[in-house]
Amino acid sequence: MANRGITVIICTFNGKQRLSETITHIAGQTLPENIGWEVILADNASTDGSALFAEALWDSCAVKNVPFRVIIESQPGKLYALQHAVKAANYEYIVICDDDNWLSADYLKNAFELLQAMPDVGAIGGQGVPVTDGTFPEWFQHHFSDYAVGPQAKGTGYMRPRDVLWGAGLITKKSLYLKMYNEYPSFLPELGSVSVLSAEDTEYCMRLILKGYRLYYDAALIYHHFIPGAKLTTTFRDEKLLKGFTDANLILRKYYAAMRATIKTKGRPDIWLMLLLIAPLNYIFAFSGKRAEKARDTLFYLLPFRIKADAISTKIKAFLKE
Repeated sequence: MANRGITVIICTFNGKQRLSETITHIAGQTLPENIGWEVILADNASTDGSALFAEALWDSCAVKNVPFRVIIESQPGKLYALQHAVKAANYEYIVICDDDNWLSADYLKNAFELLQAMPDVGAIGGQGVPVTDGTFPEWFQHHFSDYAVGPQAKGTGYMRPRDVLWGAGLITKKSLYLKMYNEYPSFLPELGSVSVLSAEDTEYCMRLILKGYRLYYDAALIYHHFIPGAKLTTTFRDEKLLKGFTDANLILRKYYAAMRATIKTKGRPDIWLMLLLIAPLNYIFAFSGKRAEKARDTLFYLLPFRIKADAISTKIKAFLKE
């Protein structure tokens, strides 16, 4: 196990224009002197001098006894940058800070205390406050979660069994993160698209849930999420942001089927039997391919013996038995 302290991980690709406020807010953290911490910038093949800029800025902040390290990940995709940084972390507790997140001054202090107090929790999320350089369009209020802002639950407490946290400001443990991918690397790269790799936060939370860990949301964990005007267009929203979610869902819905079949039926043989009887009927009478797939996958996870299934579902079932 890594040392008991906190590693802040910033993943960036050509984020020079975004990093100033992000790093300044991290430098302003109010942590007790007995809690060690560090910052790792995972530079995902930037070409704008992000790493040199970030190092110079951190030096100018003069944060005493807090190392700032840069690692270079040449393979495109946040997933790869993040996993590289997690492996390089010197501390057990990890805070994932996107390069446009401005952590409140007590974020790391609260993160440490929460993880110390709740050993059964796999990951903790906070509340994002949106900030922009112009004005927010009217439609933005209906897309808070798509931009990782707003509350993640009705109030502070454990998340509902099938709800996940987003990656911005996510708090977790190094040993746990590595454990979730020890035998089975992320399945997202199998889609062959870099854009879906940012959905690694959802996949990670789903793996935690499937392994019996709980997720927690604390409304007092506040960060500001800077969203430039260029990302507040319907073109960016629909063709970049939402399309990435849709593409990633080709794999994520396999996890959801596994969660439906295992979590919902845990300790409830009556529900297990009901789903076992209903799933074949839903498959036979499905009016869309997606509904048929959902029914087939649910049945696959319910049955203790092997039946024919797609490659991803087969791997997820093997992950469950690991």
